[in-house]
Amino acid sequence: ILVSVNPYKILPIYTNELVSEYCGKRIGELPPHIFATADTSYRNMREMRQNQSVIISGESGAGKSEATKLILQYLAAMTANHSWVEQQIMEANTILEAFGNAKTVRNNNSSRFGKFIEIHFDTDGKIVGARFTQYLLEKSRLVQQAKIERNYHVFYQLCAGAAPEERKRWHRLPATSYFYLSQGGAVELAGVDDAEEFQKVKLAMTVLGIGEPIQETIFRMLSAILTLGNVQLESATDPVKKEEGSKVKAGEAGADLI
Repeated sequence: ILVSVNPYKILPIYTNELVSEYCGKRIGELPPHIFATADTSYRNMREMRQNQSVIISGESGAGKSEATKLILQYLAAMTANHSWVEQQIMEANTILEAFGNAKTVRNNNSSRFGKFIEIHFDTDGKIVGARFTQYLLEKSRLVQQAKIERNYHVFYQLCAGAAPEERKRWHRLPATSYFYLSQGGAVELAGVDDAEEFQKVKLAMTVLGIGEPIQETIFRMLSAILTLGNVQLESATDPVKKEEGSKVKAGEAGADLI
């Protein structure tokens, strides 16, 4: 069992030098560290030939997402292979965070879903694949956020990072123009460049083999969601049938996305 506290700042204690330092050491030989936990699990898997589990739990803001990335970082470094598969595993986490993480009252990068990650190794201990299972996504956040909270990161990244021709094609406006993105009043995150993060997401998709046509479809769907959020209706009466109904009052721009 390892108890850790989120310092809410970058600390120089997760370097490649420390990976080498904790490699092959028994728990207790060195100060407590998440690398020690990862190393013990990896060694037990190889020596006992049995599956190992690392459970990362805690309240919102405890650092679960960062701890997961550090475990993956250590396992990738341990294989000393740096294969394309390992890069894909790391990039998959980039996409999961973009589509499943958001700013909350307590945490600027809070996972709004649970995930179970299986890392697959061959008989030589090299990473050969992975399986990501997600569950309990907070779907309500798409349409409503509390004060000083945000929708999912990918929407703000899309608005900030889309190229001029993409903005025109997807009818993109600044994030402040969308009801689904501005309810919480926290459109921007201090120290985070959403435009740069959008490029990272697109790169991650490419690494994972998601081609441009599928990427185009994904971003058009995201744009359509934002467009729907700006649609306003008003009461209207059919002049012929004399029946009451409704009509679009505002928000028709970008209707071709829907």
